[in-house]
Amino acid sequence: MSASEKTFPQYGPLCGCCAPVPWWSPPEATEAAKDGPRRDAPRLLNSFTKTKVPFVPLDGNRVGWYICGPTVYDSAHMGHARNYVNFDVIRRVMTDYFRYDVRFIMNVTDIDDKIVMRAHLRRSEAMLAAADHIGGIDTSLTAPLKALLASGEKNLGEQEALTAQLCAAILAKDPSAITDPDWSVQDGYLTLAHTFEAEFMEDMRLMGVARPDALTRVSEYTDKIVQYIQTIIDRGYAYESNGSVYFDVPTFESAPNHKYAKLNKEALKNVELAMDGEGALAADASEKKAENDFVLWKASKPGEPRWPSPWGEGRPGWHIECSAMCSDILGEAVDINGGGIDLNFPHHENQLAQSEAHYDIKQWVNYFVHTGHLHIDGLKMSKSLKNFITIRAALKMYTARQIRFLFLLHQWSDPMDLTPVQEGDAVTGFQQMEAAVIAEKTFVEFFHSVKGALRGLGCAAGYSVHQEHTWNDEERVLSASIDSARAGVHAAMLDNINTPGVIKSLKELIGAVNKYLGAVDAAAIRPLLLESAGRFVTMILACLGVAETTGGIGLGDIGGGDGGGDASKEEAMAPALDLIVKFRDEIRALARAGADTKALMRACDEVRDVGLPELGVKLDDREGGALWKLSNPEELRREAAREAEAKAKKEEQKRREKEEAARKAAEKEALARVPPGELFKQGEYADLYSKYDDDGLPTHDKAGEELAKAQRKKLAKTQAAQKKEHDKFLAKAAADQLGKTTI
Repeated sequence: MSASEKTFPQYGPLCGCCAPVPWWSPPEATEAAKDGPRRDAPRLLNSFTKTKVPFVPLDGNRVGWYICGPTVYDSAHMGHARNYVNFDVIRRVMTDYFRYDVRFIMNVTDIDDKIVMRAHLRRSEAMLAAADHIGGIDTSLTAPLKALLASGEKNLGEQEALTAQLCAAILAKDPSAITDPDWSVQDGYLTLAHTFEAEFMEDMRLMGVARPDALTRVSEYTDKIVQYIQTIIDRGYAYESNGSVYFDVPTFESAPNHKYAKLNKEALKNVELAMDGEGALAADASEKKAENDFVLWKASKPGEPRWPSPWGEGRPGWHIECSAMCSDILGEAVDINGGGIDLNFPHHENQLAQSEAHYDIKQWVNYFVHTGHLHIDGLKMSKSLKNFITIRAALKMYTARQIRFLFLLHQWSDPMDLTPVQEGDAVTGFQQMEAAVIAEKTFVEFFHSVKGALRGLGCAAGYSVHQEHTWNDEERVLSASIDSARAGVHAAMLDNINTPGVIKSLKELIGAVNKYLGAVDAAAIRPLLLESAGRFVTMILACLGVAETTGGIGLGDIGGGDGGGDASKEEAMAPALDLIVKFRDEIRALARAGADTKALMRACDEVRDVGLPELGVKLDDREGGALWKLSNPEELRREAAREAEAKAKKEEQKRREKEEAARKAAEKEALARVPPGELFKQGEYADLYSKYDDDGLPTHDKAGEELAKAQRKKLAKTQAAQKKEHDKFLAKAAADQLGKTTI
């Protein structure tokens, strides 16, 4: 059978690009889904096959989905934002557009080598700072700790002992200098983890990312993780060594129906990457039977947190946590598992192997989806590379909606590059954000136009008994454009949730609506059709997480920014805003008719430029009356600041040009004062010549050599030009003197 003839049991014949690889098979759907994929089922890029394959849930319309959450030891950056916003978009589309019943599970890694080391580092640095503050602490207590920290050595037992000694000395000298004298690594690491977990969750809220349906923490699952590991040992796929437990990769590989490295076989050669997955506090590699074996349980050394187990006190390895926590909620068959592409190896490879070993099954996950890397000037954004921009820093430069638009304009599974805009050492923005800002503005202006047109008809809800609704040719063209946009959006959604394609189709509809509004008299607009276009765009943007599903038209208040205002806000403010705009238009009309004046105009502009923007309102001056729109006050302030900066730069340029012109004029006048006979005896010509004729024209150079005829001819031309300028000067001076005398 050729590749093109291969079939998926539930799907029927598929193209060759969808043919299954040996280690992946289409899901064995339950009775509820035996008829195969829905006609509108999306095709997802599956990391098992490296191709887009139809999505079929295991249990009818219900989808079990696990996503690897953050390791909470530091502030989240834009790389995290892209990963979790992308999954938020996919989740919203699967739920709100395709109407799947999604159970979305996310973990928080709060037991990890990075967290433990960071907790120790903070504690040690706090002690050193306290010692410097109070003074008088023996350097024999501070110097060894400083040296250990500077060395980068991961000896937490020694670090803990040195820090404890220093702490005791500080307490003896000043008990109030330390707020947490009873600090312990068992509590200290968790305090740090809780701090950054809370910060991460707040970052996600600010970014408009929906909460998971279930949240699992490693610290709350240690008992179940131990049980999970024991089952793997009992099945013969893991072994204990010096209090640690390792997964036996060769034994797993040799067993029927098992395969290691399903996602990224090439990565097996990357020993450095595999060791990074083991953690910075990994045990001696000599404990392992084979190089590719990976740790399930780490025996804890001094200075490391610990939990009881049959193999001794220790803590879970990085990979086992996801297997145990995901299995606890979703069981032995998972529809979707996902994370950033950097988790492809070793984390997800190991997660798959140990889960399939635990259940002794061939396929634990049916669809593995990975989001593309976010790069800064070609390099992966990473804390270790120190090239990251935190989410909080980005939100000071842009709104959450603008950042979400940035990600929507790039396919979620593709890598993405950001180019920082810098002023000195400070990052002030990203070049790629311009397209996102323009996209947001396009939709804001669209909703502004639609709602303005509907208000102008007196039927903001799209219907009025006094409004004609019969279609003409223009309405038929617009209706066809709406149909085309729906088809384009649907095709893009089916194609691996292609958000750039979705945005493109929506923009084409906006173009059609704008053309309709420009071609039809305002009083002849068909409000129901216009409302239909507005609601469709709103609905799709809500599915993408950049608009609210308020039932109205517009973007709403996603992520703390607004860009258009939700329906309830507009309904409440519209009368007041309309009154203000009307008042301002009347005042401007009076001023233009000759009534006073500049003061009235200044007052009107003050309302436009200062008062209303602080309320999140921007006015557009147009012939026939100004139009208002709601926006994000912070964005309006930034826009005003940019305009003020540009104006200041322009004025400064004018000032410099004026000064330069004045300087040149003064130099020209000073030169014009010089009589032609004196020109070559001073200034730039001084000391160049030794003899002159009766008219002051040089005849010999400074060495006494007679000048050539051609050279004297050239100097004579210069002198003649000087005579003209000098004569003009004398004439002007005489005229000025005559004027003074007359007065």
